[in-house]
Amino acid sequence: MGSIVTRALDSKCCPVCGTVTDRFARRGYYVRCPRCKVAFRERQETEEELEDYWQEEFWTEREIQKRKDREPVFRHAFSLLQRRVPRAGAVLDIGCGIGTFLAVCREGGWDVAGVEPSEGACRVARSEYDLELTNALFSSALFPDRRFDAVFAAQVVHHLPDPVAFLADVDRVLAPGGVLMLRTPNLIALEPGFLVQRALRRERGFFLGPALYAFHPDTWRLILGRLGYEEVTFVNSRPYLERPPAGGEALGAGARRLAVTAVKRVGYGAAEAVHRLSAGRAVVGSSIFVLARKG
Repeated sequence: MGSIVTRALDSKCCPVCGTVTDRFARRGYYVRCPRCKVAFRERQETEEELEDYWQEEFWTEREIQKRKDREPVFRHAFSLLQRRVPRAGAVLDIGCGIGTFLAVCREGGWDVAGVEPSEGACRVARSEYDLELTNALFSSALFPDRRFDAVFAAQVVHHLPDPVAFLADVDRVLAPGGVLMLRTPNLIALEPGFLVQRALRRERGFFLGPALYAFHPDTWRLILGRLGYEEVTFVNSRPYLERPPAGGEALGAGARRLAVTAVKRVGYGAAEAVHRLSAGRAVVGSSIFVLARKG
């Protein structure tokens, strides 16, 4: 991506809830809305710049391998889905990457469909899992006569210029009583990192690529409540763990990966302990699942 950010938001109007104020709290490159608690970057990439990033820069061989290694995370997601929809139905995964979650769902007897804008990721899904994905940006117009029992989007919404419009469009393909499940960074855990991000001068590429937003659980309650969703709940997501060091790997690189893995394990354990002690009210993991039922 280029170094110029060409889309500027109104710094006095929250793009998520519409609150107009001059009292946004500054958090590094982000500002935080006092009402819905979303944090957003005032300067954002255009849709053209984002398209270039996801098509050309993101899908490296290392990223593809990481998606395969995330299977335990997707199995965790599937277990959450099964608790809310006990009988197998039809699931749509938006921004599904190479299709690992869909492969897990298909294994569980679900009818699966996926939408993914990257041509390269679609090719990997075909060769790795025998999945035929829809190679496009998501639009409900892709499924004019179909409704799904569940819709899943992992690490997608915080990258989108208009997350509210996206969710409203997703709602059009979700069947009444269906389950919406998102996996997203959690502002509660990440907010201190905004100071580090600014100190490192890494406006982009810090939180899973060019993250435009970071959502607080209260943000999700407001957005999904406005859309008519019920039973909005939050679950700490299992972290993605790096592979153990391979033979021949540089000692420093292997040690760093082991250290990062140890930190993630400790952080997840602590987040789960807080979740249990608060009877499920406090969700402080760095990544969370947001689950809601369409009313």
